[in-house]
Amino acid sequence: MAEGVRHAIPEAVIEMIPIADGGDGTIEALYAGAGGKVEEMPVRGALNEPATAVWLSLPDLAVIELASACGIAKLTGRTLKPLEAHTYGLGQVIKSVVDLHRYKRIVVAVGGSASTDGGAGALTACGVKFLDSAGNEVGLGGGNLGKISSVDVSAIKDWVRDVRIEVATDVHNPLTGPNGAARVFAPQKGAIESDIQLLERNLLHFARVLGAATGRADHESEGNGAAGGTAFGLASALDAKIVSGFAFVREVLNLESKLEKADLIVTGEGKLDGQTISGKAIGELLKLSKAMRRSLIAVPAVVAKDTQGLNGFKAIVAAAHDDKLASFDDIARATTEAVRQCKQPG
Repeated sequence: MAEGVRHAIPEAVIEMIPIADGGDGTIEALYAGAGGKVEEMPVRGALNEPATAVWLSLPDLAVIELASACGIAKLTGRTLKPLEAHTYGLGQVIKSVVDLHRYKRIVVAVGGSASTDGGAGALTACGVKFLDSAGNEVGLGGGNLGKISSVDVSAIKDWVRDVRIEVATDVHNPLTGPNGAARVFAPQKGAIESDIQLLERNLLHFARVLGAATGRADHESEGNGAAGGTAFGLASALDAKIVSGFAFVREVLNLESKLEKADLIVTGEGKLDGQTISGKAIGELLKLSKAMRRSLIAVPAVVAKDTQGLNGFKAIVAAAHDDKLASFDDIARATTEAVRQCKQPG
């Protein structure tokens, strides 16, 4: 994109700023923009495969990324199992970071999940016990949530006294209902209609039993459905606050001060569609640019037919056509064309 801008405006002064919204790439964006130290640890992946998770250490702040531990992108080449996939690996990272007693604030970016387990897997790794009617521990995965009869949260009761935990999400969906985790996102994780119905029932049951144990049972608020309900599980059991992933990244990167200097903002995206404005980075950047009265152009790989609510861009030019992947040259050419469609800055 920078090359495309230079081609259109050779004298342009360009500052490249990585952004993210709580999904895949959040740690990479923050590390590139704010520094810190990237740490690694072995975990159980979403389908019990060995995986390596990364997290970012900043002064008084640790950033954990679900996608790195048990995200759907890590399952490339594997058969998706929507009822068995879990978030246990995420919990392993959370527990490890909490046990360091080094951070006042831990932010968990939960985009890009492979599961719909309400965060039960993560909480299990943290020490929470989910028991059936016979007192036996219930297995991992969203398909088992309906078997939970009681929840023992005694192992984590002191956590919230020492650290503030936040859940950074890139969606606004509630836990259940027509816009909930199962209905909207489970199909992307391999669920068929019967799976969706089971997961919906299980999430509602899970919310009741976990809420009874923690006293925090609000599953209807925005963002609770993020990452297959992981946001709800962490909010209920760890008293975590659900925040906008983009707003968090914006804060750490001090984004406003950088955009104030700009005459024109250029952003990329994989697919520009109706979901873009629902908490995604580019939709939030559009709102921010409008508030700051800055022109924003988008260079997505593709533009879907469903672009409702995306008015406000100065220009939109897709980099890919005819089902072909966009190359670096395609992106540069599309950026040049988008910039030329705008009035020259200044």
